[in-house]
Amino acid sequence: MLKKPEKLGYSTRCIHGGETARATGDPVAIPIYQTSAYSFEKMEALEAYVRGEKEAYVYTRGENPTQEVASTKIALLEKGEAGCVFSSGMAAITTTILSLCSKGDEIISTTSLYGATYTFFETTLRKFGIQTRFVEPEEVEKASDHISEKTKLFYFETPTNPTLRIVDMDKAIAIAQENNLEIVLDNTFATPINQTPLERGADIVIHSATKYLSGHSDLIAGAVVGDKSTIMEITQTLKTFGGILDPFGAYLLIRGLKTLALRVERQNANAMKIAQFLQEHPKVKAVHYPGLETHPQHKIARSQMRGFGGMLCIELEGGLKEASEVLEAFQLIYRAASLGDVQSLASIPVLTSHYYLTAEELKKARVTPGMIRVSIGIEDDEDLICDFDQALSIL
Repeated sequence: MLKKPEKLGYSTRCIHGGETARATGDPVAIPIYQTSAYSFEKMEALEAYVRGEKEAYVYTRGENPTQEVASTKIALLEKGEAGCVFSSGMAAITTTILSLCSKGDEIISTTSLYGATYTFFETTLRKFGIQTRFVEPEEVEKASDHISEKTKLFYFETPTNPTLRIVDMDKAIAIAQENNLEIVLDNTFATPINQTPLERGADIVIHSATKYLSGHSDLIAGAVVGDKSTIMEITQTLKTFGGILDPFGAYLLIRGLKTLALRVERQNANAMKIAQFLQEHPKVKAVHYPGLETHPQHKIARSQMRGFGGMLCIELEGGLKEASEVLEAFQLIYRAASLGDVQSLASIPVLTSHYYLTAEELKKARVTPGMIRVSIGIEDDEDLICDFDQALSIL
């Protein structure tokens, strides 16, 4: 007897999750429902929908069959009750936070975040009267010092962007549960293949689906997974703000998800080999990768991750000048600001993801000018190592 969808393996869920059995002649690929509205045969059907007696597709800003398959597939991978998809990762983050917080509320967050998320917390939310208090990723126990009756949620990434610092999920979740806070966790770097935070007690998981979930540099998207009631609340805010994922984008996301487990398995293996190579390279000052035993939180990463991911960060002694020279010398690795793609990508955080942070904010996030963030793809590892070696040889 076939297992229930939530009990299937990750590769099987990537392929079949959210997709129902088909009759003879039905398409194997999920159709793109490229429509703005849906017709009703009779007025009584529309009236039943308005009364909440029956579900129906009415308008794509609210519901669409292609979007539905994408969100269901991601929810199954994250082992959540429900999900929804967005026009970008930042649309997913901003919509979720503004669904859960109101004027006068407070947020606890770690200092190490994607630059646009940090700016949203520090700048935009202040305009809405929402205050964010920060703790170091390695010191989440200090969150207790900042919790008050105004605190609504605890937000963090793990591993963090771009320095691959690890948050002890169990410790953070325990603090949140003791204080009746929501845990909102950005799982973009790890993916549900490497860790499933909802299983450990997190409430909401967020993704920039532009990255690993789609994986092919041809889509901007976001996703949120949680319990049904919370996702329903977030979906209502999504409908109001309008940051929906279009049907063709949802189709591209579904297509990318089909190979997620295979891609991440290869990226995990490649990143480990390259991190080990770079760790021994005389021109590299430091390698930040949680799979290395030298990583200060390797034991925590090992306890909460099934794989260590395809992201790594290196530091060079010569600062921005050397980092720029190495980037320009890459022959296989693309100079690009995204991540999670089939091809390897490299960027300098102070010029891309963390460009708008002040010197003091960069210091708090431990982001230095000599850092190169690398997203390892699925190329042959020997070829990537060769590209690193020849690029570093110019120093």
